[in-house]
Amino acid sequence: MKKTIFIKRQGFTLVEVLVAMALLMTLTVGLMGLGQLSVKTSTISRLRVKAMAVLQGTMEAVMAVRASNFGSLTEGTYYPVISEGKWSLVDGTEMVGEVERWVEVYKIQREISCGGERICPIVRSGGVVDPVTFRAKAVVKWDEEGEEKREELESLLTFWR
Repeated sequence: MKKTIFIKRQGFTLVEVLVAMALLMTLTVGLMGLGQLSVKTSTISRLRVKAMAVLQGTMEAVMAVRASNFGSLTEGTYYPVISEGKWSLVDGTEMVGEVERWVEVYKIQREISCGGERICPIVRSGGVVDPVTFRAKAVVKWDEEGEEKREELESLLTFWR
């Protein structure tokens, strides 16, 4: 009878080392990609939140102008500024960090005949210009990864006093 002798090996074989290195490299590359995606998503989210805050603030400033001095409203493109504690609208657009903002103010038209209603419905054309109502559209625009993004808020501005 032949006796089998087992030799106890210590350490790793070359194949085991190569497999471990391949697994480690795959895991490292995946984690780096995940980290880059996280940074990109965070940057985009921060910019969108800022744009929405600028948009909301712009519309609130327009409402403050309407409340304090409705007679100053005219058609055009403006951005809001505060001077001596009062909001006003200045011609043009404004950059707030990476976000461009402006407000478009339009006159509106109402139907000529209301059919007995106290206030006639708004129409796109063919009506009568309403001297005490404007449409205001606050707009923000920014660049996101080379693509232009834009958001808008609209409201009617009326002389209600």
